Amino acid sequence: MKARSSYTEMAQSVQVRAPARLHMGFLDLGEDGARQFGSLGVGLNELATELTARRAERLHCSGPDAKRAREFAARLIEMFEPGGAVQMEIGQAIPEHAGLGSGTQMALAVCAALKQLYGLEPSVGELAQRLGRGARSGIGIGTFEHGGFIVDGGRGAHTLIPPVLSRLRVPDQWRFVLVMDPRAAGLHGAAERRAFD
Repeated sequence: MKARSSYTEMAQSVQVRAPARLHMGFLDLGEDGARQFGSLGVGLNELATELTARRAERLHCSGPDAKRAREFAARLIEMFEPGGAVQMEIGQAIPEHAGLGSGTQMALAVCAALKQLYGLEPSVGELAQRLGRGARSGIGIGTFEHGGFIVDGGRGAHTLIPPVLSRLRVPDQWRFVLVMDPRAAGLHGAAERRAFD
């Protein structure tokens, strides 16, 4: 079970696959409180955000969760002025507000696409961090970059991206059963920030 991101460059276009992640909770990394929100999590093979991006003169996004993809792309284009825009077709997107990292994985997919198309210098994780992703947990970025089971080191006073302390391969025979209730949405936005505070 690799469940890691993939993207392949094809001339003026790129395909990106960003797997969902299952967050398994936070760790107390010490009594002094110097590092907060150490995390455990795993990448999932079956649920992912997949998109195809092409260089374009104007920004255009279509498919599931296109609005969020467009917002991320617009912010990156404004930040880096790469000399062009992007056309993105989203083939599938991770369900929103279901605890599977849909926002972070969409941001990472968009960052990877623009990095490949325009040669943006920061790493994909650093680009996502500039979009406000990975603010508490490094599991989404860790599973995107490495796949598998991830333990991250949480946030310190000067941490930009929580560091991956350990990455383990998930045995092929392991299975995760997800029961999802479409009638309810998980915490997000201001309510999520209040819960963490």
